[in-house]
This record gives sequence, C-alpha cells and structure tokens, in this order.
Amino acid sequence: MSNHEHNGRRVAAIIIISVLIILLISVGAFLALEDLAGSVNVKSFFNDAEGEKTEAITESQQQQFDGYAFLNENEKQAYAKVVRMLTDFDSEAKVSGVSTEEIERVLSAVDYDHPEIFWAGEFSYYFDEDNQMVSKVMVEYPYNETEKDRRQAEIEAAYQDYSTGIKNGMSEYEKVKYAYEYVIKNTVYQEDLEDDQNIYSVFGKKGSVCAGYSKAIQYLLKRTGIECSYVAGEAIGQGAHAWNIVRVDGEYYYLDATWGEFNVADNAEPEKSIFYDYFCVTTKELLKSHQPDESLIKYPEFTATAANYFVRENKLYDLNKQSEQNRFVADLEAAANMGEKYFHYAITDSNTINTAENLMDEILGSYYWFSGADKLSNTIQLY
Repeated sequence: MSNHEHNGRRVAAIIIISVLIILLISVGAFLALEDLAGSVNVKSFFNDAEGEKTEAITESQQQQFDGYAFLNENEKQAYAKVVRMLTDFDSEAKVSGVSTEEIERVLSAVDYDHPEIFWAGEFSYYFDEDNQMVSKVMVEYPYNETEKDRRQAEIEAAYQDYSTGIKNGMSEYEKVKYAYEYVIKNTVYQEDLEDDQNIYSVFGKKGSVCAGYSKAIQYLLKRTGIECSYVAGEAIGQGAHAWNIVRVDGEYYYLDATWGEFNVADNAEPEKSIFYDYFCVTTKELLKSHQPDESLIKYPEFTATAANYFVRENKLYDLNKQSEQNRFVADLEAAANMGEKYFHYAITDSNTINTAENLMDEILGSYYWFSGADKLSNTIQLY
C-alpha cells in the first residue's frame, strides 16, 4: 500500500548583500547614529537580537525516537524557533548557525514530532549562497487562523469521542490496541485527498493515507501517555510509506496501522475487520516488507515480542504439536460459538499451513480465509 511522498519544500535563495556598520561605542555616537538612521529602527534591531535568546524543548516533550533527539545543538535551537513560529501562526522565524542541509533535517524533525501541528504548509528559507547558512525560515499556511481553529475544534471533538473508550486500569498494550483499532475502523484508505499528510484527514475527513494514519496514532497515544514516534521510509516495491514506533511496558515495537486495513477496496463490511500482522512487531519482521529512512534517525534493532498481537492474545500456534492442534481447535470453536466475525491467528511454521486448513475444514466446513504473505499470519471470516 503506497502513499504520497511528503510535500516538497520550496527553497528561496537570495544573495545577501552585506552592509558594514561601524559600531560606535560612545553614548553621543550612539544617539547620532539613531538620529541619522532615518528609516532604520534601532530599537527593532536590538529586539531582534533579544529574540535570538536560547529556546529549548523541555524533556517532557522529548521521546527517544523523535527527530529532535537526533539533532545537534544548533539544529535544536532552530527546531524550537520553527515550532514556536508554527504554534503562534507566524509566517517567519529567524534562525542562525544552521546550513541548508541542517535546516532540512530540522524541518523533517518538526514534521515527524508534531502531529498536532496539522496546519503547516509549504516551507521556504533564505540562505547565503556563499556559505549555505540559513538566516530565516518562512511558511505559507493553507488557510487562515480562523479555519485552523475550526478544524482544531473538529479534532478535539473526535478526541473526546475516542477518549470515551479509555477505561481506568487499561494496560499500555490495551491502550495501543484501542488506538490502532479506532483509527482503522474510523478511517477509509483514500489517495489524493487534501490534508492526507496530517491528522485532520483522519479526524475531520475520515479518509487518509499512511502519513495520516501514522500521525493520528501518534497523536492519540501521546495524549494518553504512551510513547509513540513517527517513522518514514518505504514499503519495499511499493513506494513511500509511514508507520510508528510504540513503547509498551518499557520495550519498543514497530506498528503499522495502514497495513491493518482488512480490505481497502471494500470498506462496507458488516463489521470492519483488522489485520494484526504489523501490530507490535520486531525489526526482523518489519524489514521483510518495510525499509525505514535513517537519514535523520538511526534505529536500533527491536527484538521484544511480548506485546505482539498473536503472542499477547495467545493466538500463536505450533501445529507440529498435537497439544497445539487441540488448542487451535478449541479456540476456533469458541470464537465461532461466541459469534465472533473473525478469528486471527499465527503459526510458527509455514509448513503446517495444510494442517491448519484441515483443522478449519473439520470445524467450519466452508469458509473464507486470508493468509499473510509469509503464510504465518491468517484471518478466518466466520460470518
């Protein structure tokens, strides 16, 4: 399932003409300079300098695999200024100490880390052609602040609806699963929609692509206290793609809600089902079909399996063992008798897929089922 690449950034370059000003240190000379300046606003000059004071992102806002954590100190200062510009709905921010290459890293990090800033539009920046150092970042917003506030109210209403499903005592695994299922059940995968790179597409329009799905997951989980970061890369052989990293009970996992869509072509099922093939998976499992972009963030290997759907739900079967075959039969019969619409399971050995089919034949007779690419994960339709 492919997705559009991120919006390109229009880079504006100007030739900076340096004007040499001799700074006079005596009080009289300073006053004379102010008198002679005419249109030069000396007070504004010093206010601008004041604006260059250090800004910082608090530790409570940082996550281990957010883009911010992988920036150098000058980049972090520029990042803070860009975030402040967007938060205040300003159109420009003065920066210093960063090159054109570094400002691109900064803008990527801001995009990765702040799903709540859904109104950001096209970025541009001024830089010195001689040394490639950037002096100002600008942004063009797609709509005015009134429209931004209207959309924010829609998103907040959607969040309040979502939050009714957050119950006291829910585990981190349950919160992640709930967010995953909520976004999938309330979103239709649709390409070429406006806003499909931000959360408004999910919460306001109920249709999006992978960037929208992933940022919506990130937004919901961060608001409920679960560490969740955005990952950009590609689906191997399919093009640009996005997904998430989540932290559950102290361990990190990959999570792809877009690939949790049961059937993109048919969104009118009696009860929209979900695939769990990429719910809290290891690096080894992810790399079978995904390739993260590590130009900004370097990802270690994630090996934990405790929060994987099939492991946590006890639906992983070693059908080479008679005891596991018996457990599979009992679980499938229980699901059918309870009126469940789907039975999701995984097997440890793809060579036992025929064993699974024979057992399903004995219990269900006729049925539809769907197998993952590696034939290890499967879904049986029970209605």
